[in-house]
Amino acid sequence: MTIDVFGLLGDNPILLIFTVIGLGYLVAKIRIADVPAGPVIGVLLVGLLFGHLGFAAPPGASAFGFALFIFSVGIQAGPSFFSAFAADGARYVTLACVVAVTAVALSLVLARFMGLEYGFGAGMLAGALTSTPTLAGAQDAVRSGLGSLPEAVSQAKALENIGVGYAITYVFGTLGIILVARFVPRIAGIDLPAEAAKLERERGLRRERRRGHGGSLPIVRAYRLPTDMAGKTVAQVAVQTGHLQGKVLRIKRGSALLESAPDLVLEAGDLVSVIAGIGVHEGARGKDAEEVLDPDLLNYRVTTREIVVTDVKVVGRTLKDLDLPSAYGCFATGLTRASIDLLVDPDLPLQKGDRLEVVGEKDNLHRLAETVGFVEQDLEKTDLATFAFGMIAGTVLGLVTLTLGEVSIGLGTAGGLLVVGIMIGYLGSVMPTFGQVPAAARYVLMELGLMLFMAGVGLNAGGGIVAALASVGPLVILGGGLVTLLPPLMAYLVGRRLLRMNPALLLGSITGAMTSTPALNVVTEAARSGVPALGYAGTYTFANVLLTFAGALMMRL
Repeated sequence: MTIDVFGLLGDNPILLIFTVIGLGYLVAKIRIADVPAGPVIGVLLVGLLFGHLGFAAPPGASAFGFALFIFSVGIQAGPSFFSAFAADGARYVTLACVVAVTAVALSLVLARFMGLEYGFGAGMLAGALTSTPTLAGAQDAVRSGLGSLPEAVSQAKALENIGVGYAITYVFGTLGIILVARFVPRIAGIDLPAEAAKLERERGLRRERRRGHGGSLPIVRAYRLPTDMAGKTVAQVAVQTGHLQGKVLRIKRGSALLESAPDLVLEAGDLVSVIAGIGVHEGARGKDAEEVLDPDLLNYRVTTREIVVTDVKVVGRTLKDLDLPSAYGCFATGLTRASIDLLVDPDLPLQKGDRLEVVGEKDNLHRLAETVGFVEQDLEKTDLATFAFGMIAGTVLGLVTLTLGEVSIGLGTAGGLLVVGIMIGYLGSVMPTFGQVPAAARYVLMELGLMLFMAGVGLNAGGGIVAALASVGPLVILGGGLVTLLPPLMAYLVGRRLLRMNPALLLGSITGAMTSTPALNVVTEAARSGVPALGYAGTYTFANVLLTFAGALMMRL
């Protein structure tokens, strides 16, 4: 039996699109300059190859993927978008604006100076910044009619030019920002680890408190009450022991079991169960505390939950203020902000939308969640009704245009979906029962949407990639290199000279403004600290929004 593979792929759009995505993920494992290529590069390259071989993207696949991706980006940004101005918020916005404005201006000048055909400039901007939202915004502006297409350029040609420009510059953009992150500190004579340690001391950040730090994991142990503590309340004992990062869970008096309460008076002979870190229990043994094995006191289920911070009374407060171990018998072991793992430090202010990984006894965890926000794991179902109507609202909002003379102004589909996604994400952080999209579901929707979009971009651009490389390839690569290098250097000067930012925090902020996670990893390793991630999380949210509109703006100018 003979199987015509080319015919099979050409006749079956589902088979074609998922073949491109599947092979793209295999290519993603290839390392470039010791950095994994990643799914975006992998799927894009495979899509270009298949497009060059004559395959075309299935109708609607790219647009559907683009809508899923942009809307999910908005939902992810929503919880922290309006509250991200705390601490260094104004600085983060400034840096994101510096990168976006400098990159757009430079791309426009270079595209006109080099005589590039309409669309290449926007693709060069998106690829040089490794910003898929910029690519989506630019292509959407063309599809929705908001772009100013020259008479000699068709919509299909403009879309192809954008995709080709993006494909040519993306790999170099990824490597370029990594080189900036790696060599700027050396050229500037900056001791990055020392600067990171300096900021940690200034802000009271403790380097040893990281995700998964073994000493912070709590366990439950039972003890016979020391004689010097008889007659005192649970609260008084906590004060006497200096709030030893633990909590009394239950008291056994004879055969009676009593739940712990601050005003409960302890009596001689009481047995108490305590949840605390390993170090606290070791200290108790060192003081000759008598440990007992009692099933009634040890029958607790210590588990891990991810709690989303939403309560306005908690936002801006630190873990030290909340005193989780003494107040709730819970221990923070991880903190994620804007999809980036941060230092788990008692002095780090919490922001709305933060995901706090907490270990503790099950009932106490839920009591803590009622105070802080809600347990992410409790949200198992996605509110597809709100998701669907949000997509509808975003699409309709993108169709609304304001005409001033001969100029039409509008958000476009990308802008509309992004704005509505941000609002739904924000409202979901205020009202956890509204628009529920669990983190795992959001990741799948965003990743699937992005891969569908990138597969479509590659397939549509593949037919013209070879001709473009031969004609304008060197110019686009050169221009893309300048767009990759100059905006972050400008942001570095602004951050150091005007904003007086710590270099470690500044470099992390710049990688966020460039939406480059590989570059963040380079800076974090060089600094031997999680401080750069604080800056990345601060600018990343704003950068995604700004760069989406930057792509659309490129097609108007």
